[in-house]
Formats: sequence, C-alpha cells, structure tokens
Amino acid sequence: MQKIWNWIRNNGLAITAITGACVLSVTAANILFLNLIHQRLNDLRAHIDQRFDDQDKRIDQRFDDQDKQINQRFDDQDKYINQRFDAVDRRFDAQDKHINQRFDAQDKYINQRFDAQDVRIEDLAKDLAGIHKLSDRVSQNEGQIDVIREQLQTADAPTP
Repeated sequence: MQKIWNWIRNNGLAITAITGACVLSVTAANILFLNLIHQRLNDLRAHIDQRFDDQDKRIDQRFDDQDKQINQRFDDQDKYINQRFDAVDRRFDAQDKHINQRFDAQDKYINQRFDAQDVRIEDLAKDLAGIHKLSDRVSQNEGQIDVIREQLQTADAPTP
C-alpha cells in the first residue's frame, strides 16, 4: 500500500492534471451537449405546442364552420316550418270564412223559413178568427132562422 501512496505522490501532478482535464472536458461536454439538448428539447416543445395550437385553431375553425352550417340549417328549417304554418293558417282562415259563410247562409235560410212559417201561422190565425166570426154569424143566423121558423109555424097554424 506504501507503494501506491508513493506512486500517487510522485505522479500527483500528472494525476491532478489528467483528473482536471477529465473534469474540464466532462464539464465542457456537459455545458455544450446539455445546452444543445435543452435547446433542442425547448425547440421540440415549442414545435409541439405550435402544432397543438394550430390543431386547436383548425378544430375550432371546423367547429365554427359546423356551428354556422347547423345554425343555417336550423334557420332554414325554422323558415320552412313557419311558411308551412302560415300556409296552414291561411287555409284554415279560408275554411273558417267558407264555413262561416255557409252557416250564415243556412241561418238566413232557416230564418226565412221561420219567417214564412210565422206568416203562415198569422194567416191561419186570421183565417181562424174569420172562421170564428163566420161561425158566430152562422150561429146567429141559425138562431134567427129558428125564430123565423117558429114565427112561420105559428103564423101557418090555424087559430083556435
């Protein structure tokens, strides 16, 4: 072991120089290569981030385009549905008008028929009143005829 310590003392300067050169070269390599590696990793991270950002922009743009298309389709569908409802409303309005006209015509016809029936009933009532008057006159006339007959029978009868 003494020999090793002697050899290290005798060659200490060379060992230190070689160790220093190794440390210096490792440090230089570390600085050079690690900085390059860090720079490349940073560049790679920036490139990946840029690709993600570009991809996000493309995805956002596609979503925006799809939203516009969907909104346009909904707007077109709403417009079409509203036109259909308006057409149905116009058709129902026309049918309501037609039905109301038919009801009005039917009411007018029924009212005319009732008015005609009322006139006929009034005429019948007048005729009936006339018949009652005639019946009363006939009754009076029959009564007068009976009186005249009695008078005639009395006049034709022999006197005692």
